[in-house]
Amino acid sequence: MSNSPEVFRIRVAARRQVTLPEELLELLRIDEGDTLEIRVDKNMISGGYGLKLVPTSLFDDELMVRLREREKEIAQGTGIAAKNADELVGRLERRSVSTNA
Repeated sequence: MSNSPEVFRIRVAARRQVTLPEELLELLRIDEGDTLEIRVDKNMISGGYGLKLVPTSLFDDELMVRLREREKEIAQGTGIAAKNADELVGRLERRSVSTNA
């Protein structure tokens, strides 16, 4: 697998519709009905990722409380900055250990 980023050209059709290439969907691990979140900075796409929507009925009460707390942190801008998933997991684990100590 190449270390260079993948490049896709996507045409905007009538009514602002776009068709995403199958390879892009596979790379983002998204399917029909999922959400594609794109970050724009100074008129340039600076990042993005696919989001899988999960019914909250699958979550227990403790997890829902934690998710609501996390939403408040994000809204206040006090979230956890991380460059990738591994870094985020590490930071969350350290945070969990320090709050349980």
